[in-house]
Amino acid sequence: MLLIDWIAVGVIGVSLLIGLLLGFGKLLKIFTGGIVGIIISIVVTYFCLGIVSSWGFVQDIMAKLIGAMQNANNGIVDFLIKIGIEKIILAVGLFIIIQVIRIILVSIIKSIVEIDNVVFKVINKFFGVIFMVGISCMVALIVFHVIQLIGGGTLESVRSGMEGSTFKIDWVFDHNPLQYIIQKVVPPTAFN
Repeated sequence: MLLIDWIAVGVIGVSLLIGLLLGFGKLLKIFTGGIVGIIISIVVTYFCLGIVSSWGFVQDIMAKLIGAMQNANNGIVDFLIKIGIEKIILAVGLFIIIQVIRIILVSIIKSIVEIDNVVFKVINKFFGVIFMVGISCMVALIVFHVIQLIGGGTLESVRSGMEGSTFKIDWVFDHNPLQYIIQKVVPPTAFN
């Protein structure tokens, strides 16, 4: 086994232990709270904005807002129309709605999986292990992607250190699914 294989075994072992000790409810609260929760809400808002802005009643509201502002005939209002204030208002409103939904969902899920019952304790620990291992794998894929973006000598050095990995980490590095997802995701057209 190579050094990268031993590192993978260590990371998975620590992830299993953390998932088992904390459980799904606490891990979900940790990974969706604070700045990470805000980042999650921003990403969800970004991907939902194109869909929401294409809805007919949202377009009608935005058109009415612009029409009302154009009647004001004021320099500040003209500037706000020029920068697309209706799209900014929509994005901020959608972000607030997604934040509230995220907080409510996390609280409900955390409350359910942390019920003081043997069955729910087992479920909480089981999904805690799965969740933590999943987070560790996602972080590894992000690190692999960043290394591929850096390229050059760093890429060659890391890639040669993985060659012949027992757990086929070199294959995962070469066929990173995150790379495929990033290339195939089409950004919403809300701000075009």
